[in-house]
Amino acid sequence: MKRIQFFILILAATLLKVNAQNEIDALRFSMFNPAGTARFVSTGGAFGALGGDFSTLSTNPAGIAVYRSSEFTITPGFNYTRVASSFMGTSEEDINYDFALGNIGLVFAFNDPDQLKESGWMGFQFGFGLNQLANFNNRRIYEGFNTENSLMSVFLDKANAETNFNSTQPPSSFLDDYTTGLAWDTWLLGLDSINNTYFIDMPDNVLQRRITNSSGSIRELAFTMGANYSNRLYLGATFGLPFVNFEEDYIFTEENSTGADNELRSLEYTENLKTTGRGFNFKIGAIYRATDMIRIGAALHTPTFYTLEDSWRTEMKSDLVNFGKRESISPRLLYEYELNTPMRMLGSLGLVFGTAGILSVDYEYADYTQMRLRSDRDMYTQENSNIRNNFQAQHNIRVGGEIRLNPIILRAGYALNTNPYESGINNLEKTTISAGLGIREKGYFVDFGYFITQYSEDFFQYYNFSGNRNSPVNYDYTQQGFMMTVGFRF
Repeated sequence: MKRIQFFILILAATLLKVNAQNEIDALRFSMFNPAGTARFVSTGGAFGALGGDFSTLSTNPAGIAVYRSSEFTITPGFNYTRVASSFMGTSEEDINYDFALGNIGLVFAFNDPDQLKESGWMGFQFGFGLNQLANFNNRRIYEGFNTENSLMSVFLDKANAETNFNSTQPPSSFLDDYTTGLAWDTWLLGLDSINNTYFIDMPDNVLQRRITNSSGSIRELAFTMGANYSNRLYLGATFGLPFVNFEEDYIFTEENSTGADNELRSLEYTENLKTTGRGFNFKIGAIYRATDMIRIGAALHTPTFYTLEDSWRTEMKSDLVNFGKRESISPRLLYEYELNTPMRMLGSLGLVFGTAGILSVDYEYADYTQMRLRSDRDMYTQENSNIRNNFQAQHNIRVGGEIRLNPIILRAGYALNTNPYESGINNLEKTTISAGLGIREKGYFVDFGYFITQYSEDFFQYYNFSGNRNSPVNYDYTQQGFMMTVGFRF
């Protein structure tokens, strides 16, 4: 029960604290789902032991050492996300479309003119460009009749808890500018000065609706160097500069739709959160060609050290029977903080069947208990304790392969991302199936890729201070993407 209440609390953190950074933010910017080239995506991202693809600069940088010629690639894509919801017996769904740039980059290969020598350094490579690591674009909606509680019951408990009624200051001066203060300004929250308590006039059954729009991405500017020793050992290192751009708006409404004899007609609570920032990390990797068929790969990623800034604002509107319509907007809060993501380790096995095709398996490990939030103004003691106690290590498995039917190449892949939460809190296990095809000629290539990712989560819209909570909203996500990579060798 303690863990369940914790999860309710952190999902509603932006309602209950002025400092909007919390464990959910840490997880959002620590989980990566690389997009990259169409070849990379259509084979499940399992290129850790194979290389020769620009996306590997952000996974196993040793992949750059496999290049034998210089190359330019660009990957535009189109994504489609469908989110189905179920709340209080009511089902809804919404969809979102967006265009994305999976990657754009250059690789320069400098080979030793004497490629017939049996051993020694055969050349080195340098590459730079952008890879997309995460996509935040989606739209979610839910609605249902709630007979258990209301957003205003949360604000009522919060107002009574934060106000010092024995102070000489007016009780309303203790209210939070971003939550309870807005309810007071819009007359949704009243004061019983005789009993020193706040009150609300709400029906027992309200129609609740929430529409959430999120957008943005994490893109990494990668600078990578690699070297090839004896066509047997391939080494690489990447200096990564990821950039975060995230925005989320939601509108939460409650309506007295049953005509009950209460003051409320409707209320609307709106939140806007923008997070921007940048970070840096280092990646090192190696690929060993044990035989002509067997390739073994390994990579280590340091934590990403982010400096982020949140811009946060809330707004509340009310429509009351006797007092009409009222509106109040909070000031915009700007807050800078730091986030360290977990270290990552990658192990890979690849099989090369001559000119017939390839098969590869990647295993990735990331311990999300190692995430940390920091700032000069806040120690984040409780948030970091919650991270340690309520997250776990994630095990990601990617499998992919291709069959070469010159000039056509057929590809397919599968990926499983296990749950980063401890058991009993939530389940964010994700599965991805992908496919694609390519055409490769001497000086250019064109690849097409497709993926579908599915997962579910339970969302609790707010936490009640008295210990009561309403039923969760169940979200089912289906994300699909189509991309095309155009590449030129020179």
